[in-house]
Amino acid sequence: MPTPDNTAAPLRQAAAEETKPARAKDNASETLAKGLRILDIFGIDDSGFTLSQIAARVHLNKTSVYRYVNTFRELGYLRRDERTGLYHLGVRSLSLAYTIVEKSEMVQLVKPFVLEANRKHGVHVDVGLVKGDAIYLIYRHESKDTSVFRSFSYSSDLYYLATGKAAMAFMEQDELSALLDRLDLAAKTDKTLTDRDSLLKELERAREQGYCVNNEEFVPGLIAIGAPLFSLRTGKAIGGVSFDSTTDQFSMKEFEARFSGYLVELAKKISAVVSL
Repeated sequence: MPTPDNTAAPLRQAAAEETKPARAKDNASETLAKGLRILDIFGIDDSGFTLSQIAARVHLNKTSVYRYVNTFRELGYLRRDERTGLYHLGVRSLSLAYTIVEKSEMVQLVKPFVLEANRKHGVHVDVGLVKGDAIYLIYRHESKDTSVFRSFSYSSDLYYLATGKAAMAFMEQDELSALLDRLDLAAKTDKTLTDRDSLLKELERAREQGYCVNNEEFVPGLIAIGAPLFSLRTGKAIGGVSFDSTTDQFSMKEFEARFSGYLVELAKKISAVVSL
């Protein structure tokens, strides 16, 4: 099952946080932020990490990482496989994640729209919100033909996903330019847009038509269309919703023609309830 290699996202987000005004930084706990960066990499990929791998991914020394990891173990947020020595998410992290999915007010507001879209059209639906330089999955409903794929798991870079590209297309130009300066446009497939000018042209096209397309840019055989989510308070793009399918079911052109209008309307409805 493909899993996004997105280990740089938490680091880029942390770097972005450094540019915030001094007053905001003074009110934040750097110690807590470092600990959360460690948990962040497990959300992206829970295949397990050694202490050295964790230290390398979050750019902290092993002594500091050991203290954080040992604290998380004692509290039940991480566990260590004594056979392999790898660290994984613990029962308290899993319980917290389950509670968020089942009880979160935002998820409960989004869920009926997603289930209705799946019921009507049988499509895979992802809803994600942008934070820092990544897009975070808040709700998903899979379809039968995409059950072996993952559009993204916990968080992913924006440029190779329909949800992320949809949000990028409607960012202010200065914000988009700064984001692209920070992103490493690495190829996920031979169709991933890694040339900045080509990506900008694609985003401009998406802005004009109100939605973006993703033609096997993250996983071979997986196609998607994405529409932006907006904050009704600020008017800014805050995320995206996508429909995913496979090349066995539709061509990219067929999928776009059949579902893009419905998706754009769905994005408006979801925007009305996420209210960031």
